[in-house]
Amino acid sequence: MNNHPFYKKLKQIALGGNYGIEQVRRLRFNQAADLLGSRDFTVTFLNNMKRGVIVSLRNRDDNANMEQLKQTAKAWLDANFPDWEAERGREGGKPYVTIWLEGRP
Repeated sequence: MNNHPFYKKLKQIALGGNYGIEQVRRLRFNQAADLLGSRDFTVTFLNNMKRGVIVSLRNRDDNANMEQLKQTAKAWLDANFPDWEAERGREGGKPYVTIWLEGRP
């Protein structure tokens, strides 16, 4: 599905329009048909597209949150632990951040 033109277009619209996850969750068939300019898809396909777009939006939000955290903590970490590294992840639907003070093992 990641290569389907409708999915790509919906994802581009959501990311380019700075849509939120709730906006995508509430997207109805007729609204999606208007956005995509076609009704040649099913409600099931729309739901699958929405799930994929939501994953992309979560990744976008997680990356933005990670950058904000890095900027906030960077000065202190750079001064006290010059080799620090951080990464983000998601477990059980919940995001987390791991910081290694002396570099990644």
